[in-house]
Amino acid sequence: MARLELANVSKSYGAFDAIQNVSLAIEDGEFAVFVGPSGCGKSTLLRLIAGLDPISDGAIRIGADDVTRRPAGTRSVAMVFQSYALYPHMTVFDNIAFPLQMEKRAKADIRQQVERAANTVQLTTRLKDRPAKLSGGQRQRVAIARAIVRKPDIFLMDEPLSNLDAALRIEMRSELTQLHKTLGATMVYVTHDQLEAMTMADRIVVLNGGKVEQVGTPMDLYHYPANRFVGGFIGSPPMNMLAARVLGNGAFDVAGVGQVVMPRLGRKLAEGVAVTLGIRPEHLGSDVAEGGFTARIMPHNVERLGAQTMVHARIDDQNFTCVLSGDRPLTQGEAITVGCKADRIHVFDESGLTVAKA
Repeated sequence: MARLELANVSKSYGAFDAIQNVSLAIEDGEFAVFVGPSGCGKSTLLRLIAGLDPISDGAIRIGADDVTRRPAGTRSVAMVFQSYALYPHMTVFDNIAFPLQMEKRAKADIRQQVERAANTVQLTTRLKDRPAKLSGGQRQRVAIARAIVRKPDIFLMDEPLSNLDAALRIEMRSELTQLHKTLGATMVYVTHDQLEAMTMADRIVVLNGGKVEQVGTPMDLYHYPANRFVGGFIGSPPMNMLAARVLGNGAFDVAGVGQVVMPRLGRKLAEGVAVTLGIRPEHLGSDVAEGGFTARIMPHNVERLGAQTMVHARIDDQNFTCVLSGDRPLTQGEAITVGCKADRIHVFDESGLTVAKA
């Protein structure tokens, strides 16, 4: 396995800059996840690492080797795609063995490597079957086993679970995480699903518009987002965003709510400054404490999920969501008071950067 380093990597298609000056280091054995909305450049960046597309500027290093201009086949990377890309006329064994057969390995070596990889992904009993007889999850395991037998320095995975149903995605998430631990491999995984990123990654790379917004552990990004974009993208349901203006004496004038006194936050900011307050739905509760945010809301939809009750309302014509613990006896159209402690509130400036957190 090896360390991956990107130095000022850019990719342009004519006048369109798909990747803009990305510098990033992924350590040996790390599970890194690229996450962001559709069109943010995460799959493009993965293709640049794989060598499937040439970069416009910058450098890519795998271990001590500069692979910037090397063809894909010489980079010691293995890629698993969203589509399984299996040969339907071949057995599972032959699909897994294909890259070794292309290298003209000895038959005994091929059999040993295929059986070892199949055992790793729990496909030992299906080696004689063709892909048509397999479930979606099993087909994806074949694609992963085919990558394993190459013994690459780096595994690259481009939304490998997006074609699976919800229950199977959860199962495969766990299996991929365990596979990473078993192999001790350097893995780079692309997804638009921030839940996958949060549950699988050692570190998350948040991309937006071809740029890196923030790199950090899942909990770093959750608790300390660098800006409004990261705060709103990481977390489910998304963070509530409320327009506000700083008043004197540590208070805020919050649109649609009124004056909210949060001395520790307010004293960090100049009077009259326009800001956005970010509050996670799960940090709101009906047990309102002093020294934080409090609002009276009118639910227009209540989702009772058993372990949680999700309340949807509007404040200043913005969506406002609360996730309350337990099965709450709430009904649509019945006003409730919710609040959040000040130390869980994020403040973003007019450009979207984080400026304060109590």
